[in-house]
Parts: sequence; C-alpha cells; structure tokens
Amino acid sequence: MKRTLRWAMALASLPLVGFVPAADATGAAACSITGTITFVHSANTTADGVWTIDPAVISCQGLFNGYERILGPGKFSGTGSYTALPGGSGPCLRNVGSGKFDYTFPTTGADVHLVEPNEYTLAGVGAFTSPSLKGTFEITPPYEGDCVTKPITRALFVAEATLIRFVPPDPNRYIPG
Repeated sequence: MKRTLRWAMALASLPLVGFVPAADATGAAACSITGTITFVHSANTTADGVWTIDPAVISCQGLFNGYERILGPGKFSGTGSYTALPGGSGPCLRNVGSGKFDYTFPTTGADVHLVEPNEYTLAGVGAFTSPSLKGTFEITPPYEGDCVTKPITRALFVAEATLIRFVPPDPNRYIPG
C-alpha cells in the first residue's frame, strides 16, 4: 500500500518537474512540433540553400502570460537558409542554418501568434533556439532523396521543445486567485 501511494505521488508531481517558470518568466510549456521540411538547394551547389517547414502543427502543454492555459494544437511554419557543415553536405542533413518561426496556439485568454528568429545545427539530430523556443529535432523518413543518388529535398520534421517567455507581465491583468 505504501509503495502504491509513493508511486501515485511521484506520478502526480511529474507535470511540475521542469515546467515551472523562472521568477521572471511569464509562460512555460512543453511542446511538440510535427510537419514537413523541404530543402531547396542552390543552383550552384547542394551545400547551400533554403529550407521551409510547412505544413506543421505545434502542440504545447503549459501556461502563457503567467496564467493563460494553453488549450491545444496550433499552426507552425518556418523558413530560412542553411550551409553544410565541414565534412558534410547540405542534402545529407549535416548543416547549420537560421531563419524564422511563425506559430500560433490557442490559450484561455486569446490566440497567441509569435514570429521569431531562430538558429539551428543539424548533424544526425538537430538542436534549435529562438527567443521563446528551445529544443531538439530529427529529420525522419519518408524522405524524398537518399543522399546517395540524389539529395534529400523533403522529409518529416519532428521536434520537442520548451517554450519559455520572459516578457514583463501586464500590471493591469487579472490573475485568478
């Protein structure tokens, strides 16, 4: 009985671990992003080009603006450019890039729309960062291209991220007590 109670208490506290915003944060959430990524290579070389993520869905669990609960999935897209890492090549998924993310998700207060710059590194598994999102991602099958006879031009983009907002809170907002 005691063991069951300890497990139940441990499981009940899991949502609080890692998702508590810092003192100055006005929002924190765990997010997943799934969509299609497309690589368009430069006409001169496959080591440079542009990338696009669209269509995609972002799904977060947490709070925004300090007290607005995030209600469900929203739209996500991204665009930018990339350059192959030394010893690798762009179409074989070893590159660095930058661009912008454009995403929307519903909360109990209103729909939130954010457009932010981002940077990433991809070498097998990738890592990205923007002012609000930080996470890891993978480029997974189904692929268009194979890195042997033709470059990868399209694949599935799967990411896990933490959304943390550090925006001064609105002094006129109502915080439920």
